[in-house]
Parts: sequence; C-alpha cells; structure tokens
Amino acid sequence: MSAGKPDDALPNFEVSEFGGSGNAFVFDLVRLGGRGDIPRPFFHRHSYYHVLWMTHARGVHVLDFENFEIKPNSVFFIAPGQVHSWTSSVASTGFAINFSPEFFLQMYPRADDLVEFPFFDIANSDPVLYLSAAQNVELLPLLEEMAQEYDDAGRAWRHDMVRAFMLMLLTRLRRLHRPRDRGPARPRSYSLTKRFKLMIEQRFLESGSVQDYAASLCVTDRRLNDAVKATVGKTASQLIQDRVLLEAKRLLIQSELGIAEIAYRLNFADPAYFSRFFKKHAFTTPGDFKRTFAAPQR
Repeated sequence: MSAGKPDDALPNFEVSEFGGSGNAFVFDLVRLGGRGDIPRPFFHRHSYYHVLWMTHARGVHVLDFENFEIKPNSVFFIAPGQVHSWTSSVASTGFAINFSPEFFLQMYPRADDLVEFPFFDIANSDPVLYLSAAQNVELLPLLEEMAQEYDDAGRAWRHDMVRAFMLMLLTRLRRLHRPRDRGPARPRSYSLTKRFKLMIEQRFLESGSVQDYAASLCVTDRRLNDAVKATVGKTASQLIQDRVLLEAKRLLIQSELGIAEIAYRLNFADPAYFSRFFKKHAFTTPGDFKRTFAAPQR
C-alpha cells in the first residue's frame, strides 16, 4: 500500500495487495472468506478498478460519503480515486476483483465504450447491483471459471481467458443494470445531463458558471437547467456545487492541508467563504467533518 503524496493522509492502494505486484499488476481475483483484512472499515481509495461481489454480508458501504446497504448478493463497483469504506456484522463471503485501468482499456478500447459503461461512469447514481438469489446462482459459475483460470499460473493464454470471462461477466451485469435517473421518456435530457456531469468533472476547479458550461455544450442555460432537473431533480448549479463539496470532503480527509489551503485550492475567495459554503451544504463545519472522518492511524 502506498501512502500517496507526502500531504496525503488517506490510505491509498496503488497496487492490489491481494495478488498484484508493482508495474506487473493488471488483474487479480480473491475470495473474501477467511481474510483478516476484510472488511475494511477505514476510509481508503484505490488507483485501480475494484469490484466487491458479496454473496454473504450485511452492513454499510460508504462510497464518496454516501451510504449504501450491504446485503447478500450485493455487487459494488468502485472506480479509481473514489473514497470508500465498508463494514459487515457477519462473516463476509464472496469475491474481490481488482484490475488496472490498462486491463479495463483492453476490454473497452474505445473512449465511447468507457463513457457508456454504466457502473464506472461518473454520471451513474447506482454503483451497486442487488442481485436476486437466482441471478447470483446463475452468474457464480462465470466467477468460478474465471478464478480457476486466474489461479492456474502455468495455463496457456491465461490472461486472454480471464479477460474474456471478465468481459462476459460485466456484460451480463450491464444487462441487469437499471439506473434510477434514466428512463425511456427522457433520453435527450439524460444525454445532455451526462455530458454536463462529465464536463463538471473536468472543469469544476475553474470559475465557470452555468452559462459557461451551457455555451460549451452548445445549448442555452435554461435548456441545460431543464434537462438536469428532469434527469436528477437538481439544478445545474447544484450539480457543480455537489462536485466542489465532494472534492472538499476528499481533501479534508485525504490530506494534511489546512482549511485555508483547501479553500484556495478550490478557488474560494477566502477561507471564511469556503467554511460558510461547506456548512451550508454538508451541515457541519470543515473542521468537525475532518475530525469525524479522519483516517485512523494504522
């Protein structure tokens, strides 16, 4: 595990601790049962894609500070850089699947494919699939076969087979995905909102207004706002504020930066304004949030 940059206090897993090592890490898959390091109740992040397939577990998964219920046959999808932690009141069984961005690009070589893939799309509001018992039983053989291929280090074309199984598995899961914020009655609103959220991810640290975003998307600010409201029930400015707030939360628990330094990094005019913004939207002060969610010493 790497501690990341010198000012980074949050555990950051640069390389999968399960099976990968160094620059050779591309993929690994392990069973969750019987591991002393599972679950991981402390906030951490990964530089790789992380899938938690929990056949038996009950608890809470906190992903980017949003709570999701853990129950049997839950499948969680965590993209690189996302902050998460999870707990279970019962012994957990299932699989952890980790793969480098390079491995993902081997499966989905086109940029459009990555954008359209629902689970790791930043515009997705549902990073979890709750499978029925029947669906879980139907998909488990794919996982088992993939695990057998991966475990046999001497087998010819092993990684090709693992990649093929992973592509089949993700495609099967993709068929089951039913996002809350997408519906057949509003495809244009959804498409515009997703483009807007992708642009926010690229530009939220700049001092762009809703009008600036709308101009870049070649629509009026009213049309953009209407599309966002129809899709996610929020205004365009609220989505921008949500992303700035998320970055503030990440910096507060990931780094040793002071509140003033974070305020200036996020382009607030002064720390007092940043503190008022944070309290208004997070319902707590930056200092109290940092004390509550600071990573434990390990």
